[in-house]
Amino acid sequence: MRYEELSAEQALSAAKDPGSIFIIPVGSVEQHCGGPLGTDLMIAEGVAEAACEHLTSSEFKCYMMPAIGYGLSAEWSLAPGTVSLSLSTFEGLIEDVVRGLLRLGAKSVVIVNGHYGNSPAIEAALRELMRELPHDAVILQVNYWEALGIDVGHASEAEAEVMRALGYNVNFGRCGCEASPSPRGAKVYVRPPRPRHS
Repeated sequence: MRYEELSAEQALSAAKDPGSIFIIPVGSVEQHCGGPLGTDLMIAEGVAEAACEHLTSSEFKCYMMPAIGYGLSAEWSLAPGTVSLSLSTFEGLIEDVVRGLLRLGAKSVVIVNGHYGNSPAIEAALRELMRELPHDAVILQVNYWEALGIDVGHASEAEAEVMRALGYNVNFGRCGCEASPSPRGAKVYVRPPRPRHS
C-alpha cells in the first residue's frame, strides 16, 4: 500500500499496528552515461516494491513511502542532468522523514538505498536519531547491492542487469564524462564493503 494514498486516520492506525513496516526508497538523479538519470532511484523503488510485495504476502503490512529521489552526487555535479543535494540537506531530509514516522508511532522503518554515495550520510543520519528512538523501534538501512551480494559500480553491466531484472530496457553505453575531481586535489575515501561470510 502506498503511504500517500492513506488518510490521516489510516496512517495513524497503520503506525500503531506492530506488524506494519514503512519502506522509504532513496536514490539519486545523476548521469548514467546513456541510461536514465534516475537509475539509482528506479532501482531503489523497484527493490522496495518487491520487498513490500513479499512482506505483504506474509504476516506483515508494508507501506511504501514516497521516494526520496535526490541524493549526494557531487562527484557528477558537472555532468549534464545531475542534481545533487548538499550533505546537510540530505541528512536533514532523512532524519525528518524518519522522525515524522516515529512521531506517528511507527516502530519499523526500512530505508532502501539505491546510490552508493548516499550510504555514509544515511548511516550518519540514523546514528543522529539513535538517542531519540523509542526503545521498541527498529530502523534499518538496506543498500540493495549489499543485499544482493554484488558489486554494481556506476553505469556498469551489473547495474544494467539489475535494471533489466526490474523490467527496464537499459543500455548505458560508454560514458563521455568522468567524476569531477576536487578543485584542490583532495581525495575522499569511504569504507570498503563489508566482507561476506560464507
